[in-house]
Amino acid sequence: MTRRVTRSRKSGRDAAARLDRRTRAARAEGREARNELLTAALRVFARRGYREAGVDEIAAEAGYSKGALYWHFSGKEELLLTLLEERIDTPMRERFALLASAPPERDMSVEATRAFAQQLEGEREALLLEREYWSLAIRDPELRARYAERQTELRRDLAAAMEARARHLGTPDLTMPAEDVARIVMSIIGGLAVDELIEPGSVRPELLGEALAVVYAGLVARAQGRARIAEGSA
Repeated sequence: MTRRVTRSRKSGRDAAARLDRRTRAARAEGREARNELLTAALRVFARRGYREAGVDEIAAEAGYSKGALYWHFSGKEELLLTLLEERIDTPMRERFALLASAPPERDMSVEATRAFAQQLEGEREALLLEREYWSLAIRDPELRARYAERQTELRRDLAAAMEARARHLGTPDLTMPAEDVARIVMSIIGGLAVDELIEPGSVRPELLGEALAVVYAGLVARAQGRARIAEGSA
């Protein structure tokens, strides 16, 4: 009786282990299919534009059925928004986190240059899609509301990172709202990306770091000037 119970328990553990392995394999296969569909969607969007791209073409590009695509995504719009979140926004938030946590001696203009160069080299299609999303949002009220919400969140995250960086460096308080500075910085990044997309090779990656250094130096000089005026009138 004891041996039968032992065998039964062992058999149950083996079955559970087999099931767990199958589950992990299925999950891995699902993640792989999802990533391949996203990459295919990015290629098709870049080649044909968002409006002209179709789910049939995206599924065929990835080597899956249309049903497999709809298993992972509700449609073309979810593909677009997922690509923006995972290929553009998540790396950007990681850079903001680095800005907020980096030690004072670390030159963040160099980090900005490196990140921008990587984006121009490896994420050109994603940048193109982001710019297309911007142009679509201008004319589509629903997309515009989503785009505005996305931009607001990114500006808020960048503003918090810049304020943390200023505290680490011991610099004076900014003379304008941090979210306004974040808007300027994001506009510079977006403008340089557009120039590079239109005229490949025209934008030196170092230009972003240099521009951000100039903006930061100007803000610090302005704050210091105001502080001296305040001290002189006290």
